[in-house]
Amino acid sequence: MGNFTFFLIFLFTNSVLNFKLTNCSRRHLPLFSDEGTRKSSQAAECQFGKQLRELGSVWFADLGPPFGIMYCIRCECVPYQKKRRVIGKVHCRNIKNECPKPTCDEPVLPPGKCCKVCPGDKNSPDNITDDLVPIISVEEEKNMKHFAAVLTARIQLEETTVASASTLLSSGAKDYVATGRFAFHKRNLYFSFYFNSRPRGVQFIDQKGNILEEQVLSPSSVYQNDTGKICGVWRRIPREYRRLIREEKLLVTLLWERADLSITGQLYRFRALNTELYSALLEGTIPMSGGTAIVSVSTTAPSIHLTIAFIGLFTAEDVADVIVIIKLQVLDSEDVVLEDSVKVDKPSSDMNLVEVRSPISLSDLQLLSKHKLKVIISTKSGATLSGKIMTRTTCEIFHAPLIAPIDTTDVITTPVSGLAWMYIDMNGALKYHVQLDQITQLDMLGLVIERRLIELEDLTPSFRDGWANGTIDGLSVRHLEQLYNGELAINVATPQTRSLVRGKLTGRPLADARDAKSPSLLKRYNPASPAELTGFIWAAVDIECNLHYEVVLAGLVPENHPLELYLEEIPFVAPGAPVSRRLLAEFSSIQLEDFILGMSPHELIKLDSGVVYFDIKDTTTQKSILKTQWKDISIPMSCLPHYSDNNVPAINFNNDGIAPETAACFHGDRFHDEGTQWPSTIEHCVMCTCRHGRVKCDNVICPATSCTNPVLKSNQCCPSCEDNSDTNMTGSCQLAGQTFPAGATWHPYLPPNGFDSCATCTCNSTNLKVKCTRVECPPLPCDESVAVRKSGCCKICPSQIPGSETSISTVDTMGWLGDQQDSFTKTKAEILASGGCNYPFGGPYENGHEWHPRVYSHGEVKWVKCHCKDGKVRCERNKKHH
Repeated sequence: MGNFTFFLIFLFTNSVLNFKLTNCSRRHLPLFSDEGTRKSSQAAECQFGKQLRELGSVWFADLGPPFGIMYCIRCECVPYQKKRRVIGKVHCRNIKNECPKPTCDEPVLPPGKCCKVCPGDKNSPDNITDDLVPIISVEEEKNMKHFAAVLTARIQLEETTVASASTLLSSGAKDYVATGRFAFHKRNLYFSFYFNSRPRGVQFIDQKGNILEEQVLSPSSVYQNDTGKICGVWRRIPREYRRLIREEKLLVTLLWERADLSITGQLYRFRALNTELYSALLEGTIPMSGGTAIVSVSTTAPSIHLTIAFIGLFTAEDVADVIVIIKLQVLDSEDVVLEDSVKVDKPSSDMNLVEVRSPISLSDLQLLSKHKLKVIISTKSGATLSGKIMTRTTCEIFHAPLIAPIDTTDVITTPVSGLAWMYIDMNGALKYHVQLDQITQLDMLGLVIERRLIELEDLTPSFRDGWANGTIDGLSVRHLEQLYNGELAINVATPQTRSLVRGKLTGRPLADARDAKSPSLLKRYNPASPAELTGFIWAAVDIECNLHYEVVLAGLVPENHPLELYLEEIPFVAPGAPVSRRLLAEFSSIQLEDFILGMSPHELIKLDSGVVYFDIKDTTTQKSILKTQWKDISIPMSCLPHYSDNNVPAINFNNDGIAPETAACFHGDRFHDEGTQWPSTIEHCVMCTCRHGRVKCDNVICPATSCTNPVLKSNQCCPSCEDNSDTNMTGSCQLAGQTFPAGATWHPYLPPNGFDSCATCTCNSTNLKVKCTRVECPPLPCDESVAVRKSGCCKICPSQIPGSETSISTVDTMGWLGDQQDSFTKTKAEILASGGCNYPFGGPYENGHEWHPRVYSHGEVKWVKCHCKDGKVRCERNKKHH
């Protein structure tokens, strides 16, 4: 049981009914701090154990095993105002005393409830819905799909702001301007920005200046460097904040290292974003002005549609019917493609919107596809905004698993499989990466139009060693439109078949796992078997030390077929090296996206210095079907263990400084898992255990025999009474991986303390079951709470300690003190130093002590027993209790 559970018990046992967890959020780096790698504990959501909860959610406390769900402890994730920052905090209370008095004579306690109710009565405070993933309606998703923003140093806040506008206005950034695109999908807001200087962080704020979410932007990736974009995602947006987005009341701020540099813009919904192919960031001649152009194109009857949103062009004198001039001009030339005048009926100091539609020639469309055009918007007063038209601002990649077309045959006979992924760079070129496995002869690897096999580009010349990597310059407007609409595919042809494998390219917003250097192809366990299932996995570790992954599968995947994804780690490459397998997820679909929250430095250093695989297992057959090595692992330095320059440990997994608790031990020519025990193959009658990657061995301690002439049989460590041995006894008992013959008696081996001489175990010769009993201690002449024990099996009273007035007579008359004569009352520090455990209620406890924990809502929890072992408390639940 982890520290989190003990923290809750501590709060409950001290009669605290209402409490708040201060460390209840996702970890964030501070936006401005000298300690750039320190995690921040402030976020607009709550973390309860290993689960994230959105603001406003309600649930019952799940303390994990052995306690389970505490149905009398109701928890909420509530917003908490801390200066300008709104953070989430967990607030829990005991609802047992809130239960209404039943009106019937025989109320019942339904399963999973805290209150007894009459049959059919639904009025109870424990009737809550524990929704980890609130359902988003189709209509809500549709109405919150696409948004855009223009960011400048000009900020419009409500008069009732909690922070003065002067503290938010960024005079140092008066010439800064950026444009952003925002796509809402499954409670997540994916954001993308065009700006010529990479900011340090991003904040989302309301119209009163309250910070609802803040993030430190991850370092530039390959994609972000090639596209000049800034990408990220705000995940699990609370319901209240989704309302702000829908009502266009959410603002976004970009921040730099200098505290006086920041620009802010408001999120607006524009219809043209649904068909946007190109974007332009418009910078102006007037301080704190800026804009963006949303460019849509029709290729059937060549035409262009410009939607221009801008701020800062109008003065106080501009009150009505202001004319603005829109130009589409060739870069580095005076040639004008189109020019139009638009009247703005109600000019605003805030956001303004103008639209232009016009026919356009095919040659001008070609200039557009090559990023050779710019947009200029000007007023009669001379104020101007202009910017180059580029690939649309949205951060996105296009990927596809490659497999034989399933619609052509019922059984896939080719062993060939592969993956493809690509994106549009800042120059409008298509950068592609295609990997093929198990292919010997290639006729044509091509980019085609889906379902028509019309070749657009032959990728064969770049194919080497199973990879085709290259760039297609000057992707036409029509092909770009087909790519965005999901109409393009990758096709592999051979002299024998027109389509050996293929895959439809699907667009995905870029964030987290998909911001990795590349995906990894999931290969079949048996390469000779047909490729009935293939796929790939994206994986990345973010600056908050969370592991993100996304699995994409294709092929003959039965509906709701159970699969499991494992992370397999080999700390170092050696024969018989220990393999750590961690179950990441159970799933039954062709796509899986998830994350592991806040991995520890010791877990991440294993990934950073080891050999890592992703393994997909079929839970029906219990066999691995797909596997890949994760090669491009990039872990932020802030997530790895830190050591001073003169105290850098060697990278090995038998070093307590860096080894995780799951490290394995090498002993007797083989590896042993952490926590296991085994008879030594090096020395006879020696038991060993593995703890923190180190082997600890103890000589077998034999129990006392009841006969005068015990016999030591061959291959046994302890003598037994021959006259009590039945030669007809057959069978054996199993305990902790060891085998004991019927009728055998022994002291149990309890790592890490060694053999427990105060307990004796016996293998029953009738039912072959193990029964262990402890030494029965005589009653104490004093209260047990003041009794002490340093060694031996029984406690003694302080008056029985040698030197006290009654100690000698007590020892003589009771005759059971034995080796307790050296006992004395120990301090807390001495108990802890000798392996004892610190515990919030009733502690500290001696090493080996057992007790029932107490929880405020239930008192003493009889069905849970805790025991102290080598300084650590472990609690177990009675399996018979429900």
